[in-house]
Amino acid sequence: MARAWWAWNRPEQTARALLDAHRASPGEVRDRPAIRSIVNELAERHPRTTGVRELQAAVVSTG
Repeated sequence: MARAWWAWNRPEQTARALLDAHRASPGEVRDRPAIRSIVNELAERHPRTTGVRELQAAVVSTG
């Protein structure tokens, strides 16, 4: 779902969906290059969006 939100230019929903996915299965978010790319783009383009910093820290600290 996060990929769809990202394609629709919805950063808040993207971050929320990725955080939910990370809580359910960290490896699915952390280990997939396409998903990590979305996390990096979110952090670069929308650093103040709710959840982005938490998401980036979770992916970076576990990766």
